[in-house]
Amino acid sequence: MEIIRDIKFIFRLFIKYRGSSVLGIVVLGLGLGMSITMFSLIKGVMWSAPQVADGKSMVLLKWANDRRRANFNDKLSSLEYAILQDQAKNLEDVIAYFEFSPAVYIPQGGAPATRYQMARVTDSFFEVVATKPLLGQVVNDDNSWFRRTGSVVISYRVWQEQFGGLSDVVGKMMQINGMPRIVIGVMPPEFHFPSNNDVWVLLKFREEARKQHALKVIGVRKVGVSIAQVNTELYSLSNQIREQYPDTNRDRTKMTAEPYNSSFVGKNLKAVLLLICIASLLVFVVACANVSNLLMMRVSRRQNELAVRKILGAGRHKIVMQVILEGLLFSIGGAVAGLLMSYLGSRYIWALFLQNYNTAPYWWSMAIDWQVYLFAVLIMLLAMIFSSFTPAIRVIAKQSTVALQENTRTLSGVFIGNIAKGFVAVQVMCLTILMVFTFLLVFLLHYLTDWDLSFDPNKILTAKIQLNQSAGFESGESLDRFYDNVVRDLQALPGINGAAFSGGRGGILTSSKQFEIEGDNTMQVAGLPYAGSNIVSNSFFDVFDLQATAGRLFLGTDIESSQKVAVVNQHFVDAYFPGERALGERVRVYRPTSELEILSHNRFRTEWMTIVGVVPNIQHKLLPGEKSVDRAEIYIPVKQRRTRGLWLLVKAAGNIKDWIKPTSEIIYKYAPTLAPNKQYQTVQNLFDIVDSELKAMTKVVTLFAIVALIISLAGLYGVISFTSLLQRREFGVRSALGASSGRIFELVFRRGAWLMVIGLLPGIVAAIIFGSTLKQNLGVMNLPVMMPSHLVGIGVVIVAGIIAISVPAIRAMRASTSEALRVD
Repeated sequence: MEIIRDIKFIFRLFIKYRGSSVLGIVVLGLGLGMSITMFSLIKGVMWSAPQVADGKSMVLLKWANDRRRANFNDKLSSLEYAILQDQAKNLEDVIAYFEFSPAVYIPQGGAPATRYQMARVTDSFFEVVATKPLLGQVVNDDNSWFRRTGSVVISYRVWQEQFGGLSDVVGKMMQINGMPRIVIGVMPPEFHFPSNNDVWVLLKFREEARKQHALKVIGVRKVGVSIAQVNTELYSLSNQIREQYPDTNRDRTKMTAEPYNSSFVGKNLKAVLLLICIASLLVFVVACANVSNLLMMRVSRRQNELAVRKILGAGRHKIVMQVILEGLLFSIGGAVAGLLMSYLGSRYIWALFLQNYNTAPYWWSMAIDWQVYLFAVLIMLLAMIFSSFTPAIRVIAKQSTVALQENTRTLSGVFIGNIAKGFVAVQVMCLTILMVFTFLLVFLLHYLTDWDLSFDPNKILTAKIQLNQSAGFESGESLDRFYDNVVRDLQALPGINGAAFSGGRGGILTSSKQFEIEGDNTMQVAGLPYAGSNIVSNSFFDVFDLQATAGRLFLGTDIESSQKVAVVNQHFVDAYFPGERALGERVRVYRPTSELEILSHNRFRTEWMTIVGVVPNIQHKLLPGEKSVDRAEIYIPVKQRRTRGLWLLVKAAGNIKDWIKPTSEIIYKYAPTLAPNKQYQTVQNLFDIVDSELKAMTKVVTLFAIVALIISLAGLYGVISFTSLLQRREFGVRSALGASSGRIFELVFRRGAWLMVIGLLPGIVAAIIFGSTLKQNLGVMNLPVMMPSHLVGIGVVIVAGIIAISVPAIRAMRASTSEALRVD
């Protein structure tokens, strides 16, 4: 049983060289642990799917636009949904849904209303998803239960939170946006399809809205039908629809099908996951290169023994087998350590992920399952091959007589050779790429979050308020009364420094709308410029401490029946009226409204509005590459452009979150059946959400960079230290012949410096390419971050490398000449 004897021998070597053994396992464990953790994340996000429809493959059907127009609406209309139901032969079932977050109110509970994610679904929805309710009945033979007028199906969470888990919940009454509904079923705890839904009601199509593109449509593929076949059929159907209804499908080129989960993985998240793949691959390569060097060093220390064994008749295959077994033992130890690290690391990574991707669908997860174990085995074998291949080849190629001579020679004959140095150069290259990536993200995060605002975003509380007709807000006058009453009551509270309503998130994150200036004939409809369009209450400017620099602010007399007015910011003036007075000019904005209103009323713009005032910029600082035109803002008085959905702004002293309760009580006073669409949070929280993806990416890549830095510097230090040890006779001879200690230091340091340079050059080139790709994917090509990130990233690598090289160089410089000349 030679294999058993070889294994025992390898274990003895591990014990004999336990320091390097532990180091190799830790290094490889870090590399494998990173790879395993990131694989479980990518698997749980990219390759997951909701377990419904009896496991059949579901696809999301949507419109595509070959011209990649901004803000393209890829949803389908109810008319198109009906055509797909009748004519799509490759789809077994087709269902549609529409999502929003209504206010759920339990009259008998006496508590304020709460927002839940609701899906209006077509009548065959529960038949297709094939999930039985926990309580009640959602479908029967004729599907009449769910078709009942006023029925609602709720999730397990709503049942527990709103009804206390009462067993007789079926038949209970609840209100959704003020409309009474009867509970007919409770779904199991794990069911929240189609995304993160807690309430389901029947979707009813209105005749006047048949052409409105507002539906998400799901198709269930027939067995044996590929997505390519579905897309071929959809292409034919979309041409038919575009020819039949050209007025509402002008910008829609074709319908496409994609795996259902893919629709939840956006462009930015794909960029994050791609970056994670690159980073984990780099760390894995660095770890394998380190272990390969470590094995070659261990073999080098045994070269006399191996040479004698060869001369005495030991076959090379036996020695190679021992090297491979040693690499396998390192890989197994690294895989075990990597799995332990992944158990701990996955909790941190997943918590970080959910914190920054709060819209993640319920079926995404990050679990260590059999697929992850299989990946761990495969990557362990890959690590064994990568780490032991080169040492094994070197053992085969080495002549016994040469090996016996090497311990009395200088570095020209050292067994470790140029391959080990090449591995170090590869590590430096990977480290350079990761460091530049890391600092590129750090600088991006700095530029994109440096708003330089005129106010403290931590001192303003905000929440989205949606007023529904079914809750009693039918007329414009009822909207005006609500806004006036809430602002008045809030401003009357001691400690409140201002209250207002705004159409933009947090008051300043506004959507851009096309607009035109009266008399400017150069503005054609196809090329109209964009500006922020913000519908605000009169007290808005007080919250942000804005005073008119020209003209006036909004007055109580600026109502629907009076002259239509607007206020613009200084950026707007600088962009469109440089050196001129903007007061008295007239503008009109494309209606910030829904496609349904456009189709119903055929009104695409606001009326002409006279600019009556100019205010300072809320955001003082323009980002690098931005111009005033990018931050131009038009403010419209809410009483002249009434809307049911606005953001409440509350500015107060002290701990701003202490004002959540009194604010919610005032909202409950005037709208008891409604609740804020978005939870109460500070404006700073909104900024954090906007930047969350970039922050998450930066944290993950920084973690990779730190691990790679530790591994690479350990590898660089190890190689230079080991080669210096093997050169001790050469250094002894040089010292005996009069060489100074500085000369010895120079010899060692120069060799390490060349390794650094060889790795830095390709690393810089690769970092430039990858960095440009990342900036393009994030849409921030105009930010000047490439040069600083490269300089700082390369600087960190150089400084750390100098430290790693200097330590063994100093040790060689201080070595005793008599000991160096001694031959083992």
